[in-house]
Formats: sequence, structure tokens, C-alpha cells
Amino acid sequence: MAFLGGAYNSAVGRVHRVAVEMDQRFQLVGGCFSRHPEANRDSAIQYGLDPAQVSASLDELLDRQAGQIDALVVLTPTNQHETQVLRCLGAGLPVICEKALATSSAEALAIQRQLADHGGFLAVTYNYTGYPMLRELRQMVADGRFGKIEQIHVEMPQDGFARFGNDGSPLVPQAWRLRDGRVPTISLDLGVHLHMMVRFLTDETPVEVVATSNTYGNFGQVVDNVSCLARYTNNLNCNIWYSKTALGYRNGLKLRLFGEQGAAEWVQENPEYLTLTDHYGTKSVVDRASRDIKVANQGRYARFKVGHPAGFVEAFANYYCDTADALAAHLAGQSVAGEYVFGIEDALQGLRVLEAIADSSANRCWATVETGA
Repeated sequence: MAFLGGAYNSAVGRVHRVAVEMDQRFQLVGGCFSRHPEANRDSAIQYGLDPAQVSASLDELLDRQAGQIDALVVLTPTNQHETQVLRCLGAGLPVICEKALATSSAEALAIQRQLADHGGFLAVTYNYTGYPMLRELRQMVADGRFGKIEQIHVEMPQDGFARFGNDGSPLVPQAWRLRDGRVPTISLDLGVHLHMMVRFLTDETPVEVVATSNTYGNFGQVVDNVSCLARYTNNLNCNIWYSKTALGYRNGLKLRLFGEQGAAEWVQENPEYLTLTDHYGTKSVVDRASRDIKVANQGRYARFKVGHPAGFVEAFANYYCDTADALAAHLAGQSVAGEYVFGIEDALQGLRVLEAIADSSANRCWATVETGA
């Protein structure tokens, strides 16, 4: 594979670099890591590549690599994705794209049409779904362990837009994170993960939302806090909160699930454990070695023995393993359906949820989540 974006000094480049090769399913052989020549060259060296394999632009990369690689990973800012993904799909190249796929459902629909026209391959990375115990929870839901799922409370508080550095000045993020469109960048950055976790665990479809958006932090031009009530099919009610101004939280991702016959809680800072509660109110904690575990104890998740925690990078690697399976099927002309790989339909639905959240906040009312082509 090759990277577009993902320089060594970027927010996600090194994580993807490690994850793609952790299980030897992919090999990074080239890329255009940065529009800045020095950073582009230095990234190749840091990633163990010959600088001669570096391209100065996407066009050059496609001219040199399109027939030589199995996929291109798009790691650029979200507002660049549509043009770049369309260009790659048009060149017949399978694409793995960092979330969010695009900034709007209209852009996602354009990508959907390009996929259909070229019979292409697209996977979008929602890496938190790669955690083994979250996958175990999904299996528990499917097995009916909790009965009908009635509520999910999921949150992702961070404090980067409110915190100050050691010199007493605000921490300044990348410039593209300080520009909002119809859908605020915080929704494309954080909110998209939370919807996908609900969808991943339950297979339910969002119906309507009511939300508020706020600006509390150091950058008054962007939304930095969103609270949302969402109703999904089968009368599933969800409380969704994400923030970049929650002081004291670096990445406080937490999910609580409540059903008729039990409940579960998963906290990303302790990802090896699920806390379960039965309908008598009795709590228990399970991990990958617990009795009756069906998914998280699989050999693919045992890079090292239980008790030595796996984390964020390993979850990314799990997702890349799933993507490698789906891509191999696509290249062999087979069906690419997979329970752990997300494509254009998932990405489109996620963007429509975020648009409904933005509309609800602006209009101070419930908003229906759009469906259809």
C-alpha cells in the first residue's frame, strides 16, 4: 500500500504506519506523505522507505504506483477527502480512508456513484470498533444476553480546546480543525465515532435527533461541545456527548448499554475489561480470558498473553486485518461483505446523522435523519 498524507509528524501517520504492518497483512511501499518536500522526504526515511519512493503529489503517486499497489490509504484532512477519493477510485485503485469519509452526505453520494461506476473498493476506518472487548460486547448483544437493548449512553470528552500549555498559552491544534462547515469539525472528528459504535453494537438505524452545540473553549470560531439525544429503530434511545472542552479528560471514551435483562459498561482507558450487570443487579468483570468469551479470546487478538493490555494501536491493527480480508476478497472477484469492515453505506449514514445533529442544534428542534439515495 501507499499513504496519501500521514507524515511522521502528523496526528495519525505513525499510528497507521505501525498498525498496517503489525500483522504482516500489508506492506507500506510508498506515498505522498506531505505537501512540504522536506517533511515528505523525512517521513519516508522515518518509515524505513527509500526517499526515491516518495511522490510529490497525488497525481505523481497514481502515475507511479496505481498499477503496483493494492490500496491507497487517505490520511489527509477531511475537507480534502472527496476530491482525493474520487481521483483514486477513478484510477481503479482501492481506497482505505480515515474517518470521516467526507464533510457532507452530498460528498459521500458522489463517492458512492464513483464506486458503483468503477466497481471499486472502499473501507473507512473507525478504529475503536477494533477493540476485542467491544467486539465481544457486540456478540453478547447479538446472542440476546441483555434482552432488548433500550438505552445506550456514549461519550467522548476531551480537553484539548480548553487546556493551556506549560507556557500559559492555549494549545493550538492543526489549522483545519479550527474551521467549521455545515457539520462542525468536532462532529466529523469525534461524533462520527460515537454513532458508529452504536450502529456496530446494535445494527439499529438512526431515526431522529435533538441536539445542542456550544463554544466554550479557546477558539470562538468553532463548535467544541455537542450534546445529543438520538432515537434509533426498535425504540433504542441514545445519549451522545462529545466535547473538546471537558477539562481533565484526554480521551474519556465510555459506553454504557442497558437492556431489559442486563447492562454493560466499557471504558477505553481500560479496554481489556467489560463490566456486566445482570437483571438481579449483580456486577461482574470479564476480560479476554474469562469463561464463556466467544470473540475476544480468538488467537488473532492474542499478540501477547492476557494480562498484558492491548490498546489503541492494536485496535487499529485489528481493523487493518479485517480490511485486508475484505480487500483480498474484492481483488479475487468475491463478495467483500464483512461484519467488521465499514464501507460507503455506513459512512453515508454517519454523515446524515451528523447533519441532523447540526440542523437540530441550529433550529432548536428534533431533526429527522435522512434516508435513501
